[in-house]
Amino acid sequence: MTDGTNSYQEITDNQVEGIIEADRIKRSDTHIYYLDDDVLRIFSIDKENTTEIGNYTIYEEGTGPYMDQWEFYLSSDCKTVTVVTQYYSKNESVSRRYVNLISLDVSDPTNIVKKDEFNITGEYMSSRMTNGSILLLTEFVINKQELDFDDVTTFVPQIDEGNGLYSIPANGIVSPDNLSNTRYTVVMKLDEKTLDLQGTAAYLSYSEDVYVSENHVFLTHVFADNKENDDGTITRNSMTEISCLTYGGDTFEIQGNVTVRGYVKDQWSMDEYEGILRVFTTTNATTIREQTYSNGNVSAEILQTATGESNASLYCIDLSTFEIVTSVIDFAPPREEIQSVRFDKETAYVCTSIEMSDPVFFFDLSDLDNITYKDTGTIEGFSTSLINLGNGYLLGIGRGGDWSSFKVEVYEETSDGVRSVCTYELENADYSTDYKSYYIDRQNQLIGLGIVDKNYPTAKYSSETYRYVLLHFDGYELVELVNVNLLGNPAAQRGVYIDGYMYMFGSRDFKVEKVFD
Repeated sequence: MTDGTNSYQEITDNQVEGIIEADRIKRSDTHIYYLDDDVLRIFSIDKENTTEIGNYTIYEEGTGPYMDQWEFYLSSDCKTVTVVTQYYSKNESVSRRYVNLISLDVSDPTNIVKKDEFNITGEYMSSRMTNGSILLLTEFVINKQELDFDDVTTFVPQIDEGNGLYSIPANGIVSPDNLSNTRYTVVMKLDEKTLDLQGTAAYLSYSEDVYVSENHVFLTHVFADNKENDDGTITRNSMTEISCLTYGGDTFEIQGNVTVRGYVKDQWSMDEYEGILRVFTTTNATTIREQTYSNGNVSAEILQTATGESNASLYCIDLSTFEIVTSVIDFAPPREEIQSVRFDKETAYVCTSIEMSDPVFFFDLSDLDNITYKDTGTIEGFSTSLINLGNGYLLGIGRGGDWSSFKVEVYEETSDGVRSVCTYELENADYSTDYKSYYIDRQNQLIGLGIVDKNYPTAKYSSETYRYVLLHFDGYELVELVNVNLLGNPAAQRGVYIDGYMYMFGSRDFKVEKVFD
């Protein structure tokens, strides 16, 4: 990954090794690239003397569209940045949502030049970069108020590669077995260098989470399965249909689909390993009784929503047959829901919770005929992210004893269960739940992230309550190495450790702190 003078260095804690995810920060061995909303900023790597040496404003001031969801990729030769953003364009008659990819030449950081552009109508869901291609996933929702069957743009996603809009190919549109809404998930493969479209697939109703493995894209679609009971009530179970397609060839190919009970929380709840898709779901059921009134109206009286009806389950699916080969049903205490999952080859970690207490589970998946697991028992708080910290330790980032507290906790597996090693906790503090905003350095056992410290003595609504914290796990404790003011929402703050120094970036703000000699 080098051109002989500058090499690419990955920062983001990607879910799958070698499958790069877009982020607000990337680096080479000489520069740090940070996307400060609509401005790409390039910094030197020079310890206390670090400076911003170049920048590029993505949209000119006064162009009109409203933008959000900023992310970008840095090419392996460190010469091209590809920005992915969402923007909204409004006029008197119609409002349109677009996903916009913009390619920038950054070979000279002091003179950044725009190269190419790609647009599609819809909402940005996710993207990946692998083997010279960008996988772009978007959602297109048909607006019934604007629906006009004489105007294809109102009910079919539109692509613009620079020569005007055209519709996605009709032969690539697939409907699931359980069609429940008028939405598309559009999966596209683009050439990383030119942004030329290489392939397209579109699914109706698939509007939930997406997981991308080394060879496959997995799309999830949640629907309700209703069962009529003998007493006249109806039990409604959440179900998830998972559809799989390959993306390695010239076109996307549908491999198959499978349905599991429950709903999938996020991409981290799915993992492909040695031909098996492993999926954790929250299983739940709601019992209702429909009542018909004299005027013909029907209402549903909810009899039971959370009285032992929710739990957590694991399903293992053979991708050669799309059959469930084994499962572990309702392994958590009654009424628990999955808060976070992390897979690590033949191991999986799961945090479930009810209100402000939880267990954390360690699963051994080395033998699918004999899956075993251990847990911590009930502890205060819960983790919205679980991260393998290496050396046999698991990191949890989430809430402490109440909704206003922030907690980082380290766990380890023992012969008879799972124990908490240490915690770092702040009262009256908030944090980002976006896993990309966390800096995870397993080699140096460092954890960096932005927080909102509401105890900090500043003026009301002051942006100075935004801070960046760097923690070091020394094998015994979580030691705070850095705690500095850093402007900007914690979800957009980023940091990276390089040769004894921590480089931290926020909204029009950056800090450099020496942490090790």
